[in-house]
Amino acid sequence: MSDKILFKSILTADNTSGLDVMNGHEVLSTDQRQLGPSCILILIIAGKVIMNLLIFGARHRNVSASFLGYFCISLAAVDFGLLFVVAFIHYFQDFSVLGFRITNYHICLFTQIISHTYGILHFPVFLVSGLDYYLTIVKSIKISRIYPGLLYSIYVLLLWITAFVYVLRSPIDSPTVDSYETAYLCTFYISRQSFYLSVALVLTIFMVFAECCCEMLAFIKSLKVISSANNIIVLFSFPSGDQWPIQGRKPFLASLLFSFLGTWSPFVVLQIIIFILCAHIPAYMDMNVPWLYFVNSFLIAVSLGLKYPDLPETENIFSTDPFVGWKYCALPFMVAEQKKDILLLNELPSAVMIV
Repeated sequence: MSDKILFKSILTADNTSGLDVMNGHEVLSTDQRQLGPSCILILIIAGKVIMNLLIFGARHRNVSASFLGYFCISLAAVDFGLLFVVAFIHYFQDFSVLGFRITNYHICLFTQIISHTYGILHFPVFLVSGLDYYLTIVKSIKISRIYPGLLYSIYVLLLWITAFVYVLRSPIDSPTVDSYETAYLCTFYISRQSFYLSVALVLTIFMVFAECCCEMLAFIKSLKVISSANNIIVLFSFPSGDQWPIQGRKPFLASLLFSFLGTWSPFVVLQIIIFILCAHIPAYMDMNVPWLYFVNSFLIAVSLGLKYPDLPETENIFSTDPFVGWKYCALPFMVAEQKKDILLLNELPSAVMIV
């Protein structure tokens, strides 16, 4: 019997419905004459690990603690652990650990478990992160000052344990195949949660854009871009008659949307392309650090929108996002009580946002 894992594509002709495809029956295919499936899987996971490192390297250094930030770190650790295990098994091929025999078959098994676990975590992570920002930003509730990172770490650990236990205890039905197929059929879970969550986020962005399209056009017309001290500074020149702070929910939403798209527009375009092509991505790739930081920025923007006009004035809130400078987006709309903020805004000819 061959020790290679076969990645077979189950098409509509194999009596697999579209819902079954989204429920985990969609798999990748490769020709056995080409590079081995195990090698391809290792290269894909290695690319994901490198992408995680690049994203972490691009973050701002001073970032406040948040649930989603700690979950991103844990996800990167699980990705690295999966890469190490898969590469170790592929290198030694057939060995025993504590009397348990490990073969190339377990490459598929471990990846299936991780893939299914990733696939069911989208909604829980989104809801817990949304609750975290709702309490800390909208309700201005202070998390325990004593080791707040420890509290988030416990929540993240409990979430991972719950997900793993659910996956290991839940039966997964394998698709029916012809008798001539090899026993080493490796199927990868496709997350329906990721699909619906992506649709909801993109539709929300388009709805806000449609609501504030006039304000967005005004922002674009007044836009000026300059470079100073190796930073790109975006200036918005408003009519001379306008006084600080600027008021209005629609201009504020337009400012949030402009800041969000200024950072994540490539990711939004990528999501739209995936929808148009109906591409199904395995869950072990679909759950990734860039996607989580995209969701993180979205949730912070929603929280600030709900908080307006009583915007928080603490630096701790605005430094939660490591990629979008929400402070420079919200300052022109804040009823600032501190004189230094008023003096700073009066000295500037326009609102300043560093991206």
